[in-house]
Amino acid sequence: MSTEPTPGSPEFEALRQKSIAEAEAAIREASSRPDLHLVQAIQALDDTDKYLNVTATRASEWYGLHFPELIQMVQDNIALCKMISEIGAREGFSKEALAGRGFTDKKVDAVLEARDRSKGGTISDGDVGRVKALAALAVQLSNLRGGLDDYVGSQMKKVAPNVAEVAGATIGARLMAKAGGLDRLAVLPASTIQILGAEKALFRSLRTGARPPKHGILFQHQAVHTAPKWQRGKIARTLANKIAIAARVDYYRGAEDASIKAALDKRLESIREKYKEPPRRKPDPSGRPRKEGRPQRREKFRRR
Repeated sequence: MSTEPTPGSPEFEALRQKSIAEAEAAIREASSRPDLHLVQAIQALDDTDKYLNVTATRASEWYGLHFPELIQMVQDNIALCKMISEIGAREGFSKEALAGRGFTDKKVDAVLEARDRSKGGTISDGDVGRVKALAALAVQLSNLRGGLDDYVGSQMKKVAPNVAEVAGATIGARLMAKAGGLDRLAVLPASTIQILGAEKALFRSLRTGARPPKHGILFQHQAVHTAPKWQRGKIARTLANKIAIAARVDYYRGAEDASIKAALDKRLESIREKYKEPPRRKPDPSGRPRKEGRPQRREKFRRR
């Protein structure tokens, strides 16, 4: 009859060390999964977008106190920040400084004329240096964002090619991040995938009785947000169905399947053809006009 090793014995210590080594190996293997690195990359991309927008907007607004006319002429904040970081104060604007920036001769002349007649205030050398540093940070974040976007696109084609083909690389990566990885996404039903990212609206619907959300992250897909309102729910449902199939194929088989995207395109074309016109609203039994956006209450009947 075998006895269990007692604490402090050599057998117990050997078993303990072996268990620790196996646990460390399992953690090391789980942390090396490429889909988890992809999840971190898409989250870093979203964070970079947020920091970039805030930084570029702050730099343009600060510089607008000195040269407001330039802010109105250049709508692209990144191109504006690049000019600010390289040229500085408005006195530095010249034909040579504006060369190679994609401006026409007419626009260059307009910028130079605005420089001479600018109603902006004076700015100290110290403030110019601070604005230039802020603008340079925005340009650096823009370059970092481009690199992260390329990385997400290339990794999605390797990790989840079918999801990337159906949903797009960025949207597919966001769905994976929301689910917690490709393995979690592969076991989710299509109804859950459809409303990933709309959890607040879903819980509000359950709490107040309002209409449930028809889509979450999937609203970013071109087929959904460019469709008429009465088609969006059907398109989002179809898209979620195909993403669920694509995630399972990617995780369990790991091979591309062109039939998924072909079936999606065929179904979307059928929806657009069948539901060309908006549906007619059912009249309210009470005869009162129903307000837009409010759910229609069901009439309650008492048992006799």
